[in-house]
Amino acid sequence: MTHTLHYQLLAGHTLFQRTFLRNIRRNHPELLPGQPKVIDFLMHVDHAYQREIANACLLEPSTLSLILEKMENAGLIHREKQPDNKKNSVVRLSERGREVGSEILAVFRHTEEALCRGLDASEREILTRALQTISRNALEAQL
Repeated sequence: MTHTLHYQLLAGHTLFQRTFLRNIRRNHPELLPGQPKVIDFLMHVDHAYQREIANACLLEPSTLSLILEKMENAGLIHREKQPDNKKNSVVRLSERGREVGSEILAVFRHTEEALCRGLDASEREILTRALQTISRNALEAQL
């Protein structure tokens, strides 16, 4: 069983997440599940609508609403209504959110380095492309 692709995908995800969360909680025990993923996304864009964040982070909009509410209360994000779009708010990281985000990105890089030890750049590129294909296929299968 441990040699099957599905087992390796599940194990790789679980072990990466477990390692990342253990490392990030050393300095930020207040972060709740889902928040690092949202902060990571917002570190790469200036701002985004909730639907964009939900899609990028593979979260249900209702789940994301709860995550964003807690992040706003913790001072990690700001939500702003736009003059041209009264229905949806734009989400941005606060200064504190950017500081935490920088640490999260560093922990992601450290975790990747530790868990990909022994893979050269070419193997990492092949792994990345293969996982992108798997993700794309999974998303298309949901249609």
